[in-house]
Amino acid sequence: MKDSTSRRLAEYALGVADRDLPQLARQRAVDAITDCVGCMLAGALEPIAGAVAGAIAVGHGGSLLAGGARCAPPADAALFNGALAHALDYDDTNHPAYAHPSAVLVPAMLALAPIVPLGGRELVTAYVLGFEVFGKLGRALNTAHYRRGWHATATFGTIAACVAAGRLLRLDPPRLTAALGIAASTAGGLRANFGTMVKPLHAGCAARNGVLAALLARAGLDASEAAFDHDYGFLRLFAGEAPADPAPLARWGEPLEILTPHGLALKPYPSCGATHTAIEAALAIHAELAGAPIEAVRAGVSELAFAPLIHVMPDRPLAGKFSLHFCVAAALLDGELTLATFTQPRIDDPQVRALIERTTMVSDPRVGDGAEFPTVLEVRAVDGRRLERFVPLAQGKPERWFPPARIRAKFDDCTRAFDGAGAVFDALRALDADAPVDGAAHTLLGALRAVRSRVDRPASPGSQPNHG
Repeated sequence: MKDSTSRRLAEYALGVADRDLPQLARQRAVDAITDCVGCMLAGALEPIAGAVAGAIAVGHGGSLLAGGARCAPPADAALFNGALAHALDYDDTNHPAYAHPSAVLVPAMLALAPIVPLGGRELVTAYVLGFEVFGKLGRALNTAHYRRGWHATATFGTIAACVAAGRLLRLDPPRLTAALGIAASTAGGLRANFGTMVKPLHAGCAARNGVLAALLARAGLDASEAAFDHDYGFLRLFAGEAPADPAPLARWGEPLEILTPHGLALKPYPSCGATHTAIEAALAIHAELAGAPIEAVRAGVSELAFAPLIHVMPDRPLAGKFSLHFCVAAALLDGELTLATFTQPRIDDPQVRALIERTTMVSDPRVGDGAEFPTVLEVRAVDGRRLERFVPLAQGKPERWFPPARIRAKFDDCTRAFDGAGAVFDALRALDADAPVDGAAHTLLGALRAVRSRVDRPASPGSQPNHG
């Protein structure tokens, strides 16, 4: 095909120069990469780390695994680090993709370090281009794609990781076009697994599949150039009955997705992004209640919020992250919602469970379609007071971006169980500085390699998280 979607994307991704990207886009990328590495290190203490490590070829040579000096082959390292980055659901999100870009892109890019010299500025540019793929696929396929049950972190992420990896591997347009065809056949991920270890595994699978597709194409594997446009291709199959909108895929970089109003969002709380406006409202109401008993809670949400929030009375911490009822109850009772909230004792707490039973989540016409998950939270106290808060947009969105101090505070919270994390943070903040190829990236990788945990890693899926 002379004008296929994959060929146009390959030519765009390989044609952008570092200097072509606005400084704000590059700074947003550095913030997101910093945030993701913090989440990835925190994830190294979660049970999923032991489960995935037990299934891959861990050794002393290859690509670095987060949380220590262990290594694995590049595709395995991308799988491991991607699963860790998304393990706590504390990593960033993107609309309209309704996906977690950094948990896919950052592990995919770092996995290539033993294969090709990586410059800090190259990493930032590759990140922005991978992010572009997330956003444009979201515009072409969502929200129908998401509503049908696909997890876009996995489906869109596989293609995005392939673009970032292909850019760093310096593939030519025909090879990157082939890589995209390979990646298109490996994409998948079901939202039915939300609230289990498979949900974060989706990010790892996407990172691995993107890296593997780029490496296979570099080695000469071919693929259909019509893998996106064919009647049996990516766009038609993942769109379902609602046809994909081809217009966004003909306008790469127009606008640049990382600079769109809701394109990149850092997370203030370690739970599904659809809970964040409700949590913020609950924390404000907690301060007003001043300890008064609660009779009932009503959360008025958009219809879209019901898609990811598939749990009500959770039975485990991961499920609690996808229960608005649990998140609101914990925030109202505790006046905070942190990594320590999502532990089995808090999930099982009778006081929390009793308040969940008195909480309702309803579609509210006051918030309309609400693609940004706005929430009207109403609390009725036993003393007769009725308290209400409306939060239309979560913290961490571009309009409410984290200041540098909050980015640092979140990173420190995620990495408090590690020695040497401060050097990692410093290297991340300098990633886009002018430096010779291998300079900033080499410093970052060296700092990551020197990090040591003060906590034993869980060795099996049945282990409890170490946070809290």
